[in-house]
Amino acid sequence: KPFQTSKKFIMRINKGNPFVFWPSSICETFPEEPSNLILSGDKEFSFTVDFTILEETSSQKTIFTLLPRYSGLDVHNNTTIVTITYEDGANYYDIGNVIKPFLRYSFTFEHIPKRKLTVFINKKAVVEEDLTEKVLGLSNTPHIIFGAGNFPKNDFNLNYVDVDLHNFSIRQEGKLITNHNFEEKIFDKFVDTTNNLNFIHII
Repeated sequence: KPFQTSKKFIMRINKGNPFVFWPSSICETFPEEPSNLILSGDKEFSFTVDFTILEETSSQKTIFTLLPRYSGLDVHNNTTIVTITYEDGANYYDIGNVIKPFLRYSFTFEHIPKRKLTVFINKKAVVEEDLTEKVLGLSNTPHIIFGAGNFPKNDFNLNYVDVDLHNFSIRQEGKLITNHNFEEKIFDKFVDTTNNLNFIHII
């Protein structure tokens, strides 16, 4: 079941003003080990996004997407779609009308190469894929956009949404390497509480 939020700090994304997690794009050597680079089909990782949609979803809305090999979470009028792109193409998983506006949800994406991929919503598995003969999309420059399906400059597949992010974290082989609770902000960048300098910033 969805749960109400009492968290004080949030990252509010207004429609048309998405944010991006792409610390390696700031500078090639800053931070030293940018966490976005592990979000590829040859690495073991998991990430969690806690969010609340702030509007009705009569048309397609993208909560987030992992690019450039599109994998993400989209909410439509009566259903929720998890898109995952593999090396042999994209799969679209219709998981039903499980996400509703104004309630907080937790989405977790767990990837173990050559073994399995599991997607959880509020700790319930909604996608389970055997990866013994399947490979998640590979990339040298993976990054995540929150609140849109693409960069505004590209002017397609945007699917903007008003949404609050409550927390974003990444684990590598079980170790927490990025965590955002949105309590601290430096200029236009939200601070990674693990001190690994993996910022989230507005596009």
